[in-house]
Amino acid sequence: MSDESTRARVVDAAIACILDEGFYRASSNKIAKRAGVTWGVIQYHFGTREALMVGVHERGLVELERALAGAVITGDTLEARLTCFVDALWAYYRRPEFLAYMQVVLNLSHDPTTADSTRLALKTSHEQVGSRLPELGRAVLGDGPTDAEVVDTSRFLYNVVRGLALDQELLDAMPVEHSGAAAFGAQRTELVRVLAASLSR
Repeated sequence: MSDESTRARVVDAAIACILDEGFYRASSNKIAKRAGVTWGVIQYHFGTREALMVGVHERGLVELERALAGAVITGDTLEARLTCFVDALWAYYRRPEFLAYMQVVLNLSHDPTTADSTRLALKTSHEQVGSRLPELGRAVLGDGPTDAEVVDTSRFLYNVVRGLALDQELLDAMPVEHSGAAAFGAQRTELVRVLAASLSR
């Protein structure tokens, strides 16, 4: 088995452990057992558990980049194009794995024992993602706005959709009844309507 496939299998196992047991209970030994390797193999590929968690974070960024790269914006109306944009991001942020990615970022960012190099990696990594956002924003908005306006609007749209998805994740985690994923169709329609009205001003 190649080094790349072994690394991928270990990251898969780490994600599964985090989703099943939470960030701190996903111990090195549990991850190794789930991956079918020894802890020594994980040390060879990652060095430390913290570095493995950075690997999980990087997986999330790669998948976000893939989601943005694969987004296709079509439609004759602003609402139709916004719907494509919303759907592309929603598909990424509502995947179960995103809960693991979010736990890694939140816990490593707030743990006082996290290495400075890891904090820097977390801080700068998101700046590298999203180079396609302005391109998607231009596809949504058309040729009217300036490049600076497109960049600002793209980030605004991205943050709004991500915020709604995170809100849904939090609701899903709470032991109370709510409308859940079934209501997303109505939420999306209203979100697109409000965004289109805001952008048309």
